[in-house]
Amino acid sequence: MSLIRSERQADVLVLHLARGRANALNAELLAQLHGAVELAATDAGIRALVLASDAPNLFCAGFDVNEVFAYDRARMAEFFSRFVRTFERLRTLPKPLLCALAGHAFAGGAILALAADFRVMAERALIAVNEVDLAVSLPVTMIRALGASAGPELRRSMLLGAEEVSASRALAGGLVSEVLPAADVLAATVRRAQRLAAKPAQAFLVHKRALDPIAGGVVSEAEIEHTVEAWFSEEASARRRLLTQRMAEKLATASSARRP
Repeated sequence: MSLIRSERQADVLVLHLARGRANALNAELLAQLHGAVELAATDAGIRALVLASDAPNLFCAGFDVNEVFAYDRARMAEFFSRFVRTFERLRTLPKPLLCALAGHAFAGGAILALAADFRVMAERALIAVNEVDLAVSLPVTMIRALGASAGPELRRSMLLGAEEVSASRALAGGLVSEVLPAADVLAATVRRAQRLAAKPAQAFLVHKRALDPIAGGVVSEAEIEHTVEAWFSEEASARRRLLTQRMAEKLATASSARRP
């Protein structure tokens, strides 16, 4: 089953996350995304890449609560390593990478969005990196790469405070390039991608690499292992259980409200 829908618009490739309403990240979705990005990286006819979503009002809700939260230590280590390497591949893609945030991006979904060179965001969308609330310490290299996308106050609010950031605040803090009605986000992102695709590729790549805040640094295996250890700590496990419980209660309440 395809969880990524590819759409070619001239020399721009749009990759739509297409795993249902939440686009929740699991091993299969990550594997397909990583594979699609690798193909785009090596295809000379593709000069820019756009990440988008088929889910209305949502880019990605983060890790799949039902599946990923149930992984054992070995499976989680494998999954998180793939997540980190996918983030790194996106962040260092030797071509323009843009993200169309027509809806919310939370946790792992926000991290993928922050790998892009530019983001366009819907007026009512929110973006949040909530790992600190789950007692999970992200790799330091990843934190520094994420922090480079926003101004000092905003990156502290997101990475230390786990605050949900509105589109207007994201624009003011330099996190996004444009804020538009949700229906206009994808088209505007593709137009920007087409302008960047027309730039001389080698000159663009040299400039992109020169702007890299961590000079192409990669997350070490030791950092990944440290994050996995934090994931299985007593505090993190308790916070995941509480989150799962709250989500179940919210779903039950919504279901009851829909009954005649």
